[in-house]
Amino acid sequence: MTTSPRRSAKASLPDSPAPVLGGLDGDIGFALRLAQLAVFRDITTALREVELRPSDFSALMIIEANPGLKQQVIGELLVIRKPNLVSMIDALVGRGLIDRRSPPGDRRSYSLHLTAAGHDLLLAAKSAHQAHGARVRAMFFGADAEHLLRNLRTLAQLPGTAEN
Repeated sequence: MTTSPRRSAKASLPDSPAPVLGGLDGDIGFALRLAQLAVFRDITTALREVELRPSDFSALMIIEANPGLKQQVIGELLVIRKPNLVSMIDALVGRGLIDRRSPPGDRRSYSLHLTAAGHDLLLAAKSAHQAHGARVRAMFFGADAEHLLRNLRTLAQLPGTAEN
């Protein structure tokens, strides 16, 4: 079970006051990290019922929207390193959710397609994802969620944030 930084620190010092965050409580990056962890806990729990991780779900969504997309493009879109991408794709192929095919004229790369089982599982996963999204958006009172999303997209474009 995951505990908050404050709770886990306090648990190690039972008779001490809660430790001060030393200025981190006003740090945007720290607040974003804590929010990201909370959102990922919720989506991970929501997708557990269909036995998918958030990265698997994201890959399936992209493959559904772009049948035949090359495997490397999915890695670039999701910012997943090649070794991690290969093992993730291998697992999805192994579960019978996607097919890996050689595109005509290019035997060094693979194009990806959902199988019928992949389409069925993705339909159930979208339902779980929609419920997760509704919970998160409800915390931002509707229109404010869109404002937050725009700001997060802007933050994602900061210089030096691109993965190598």
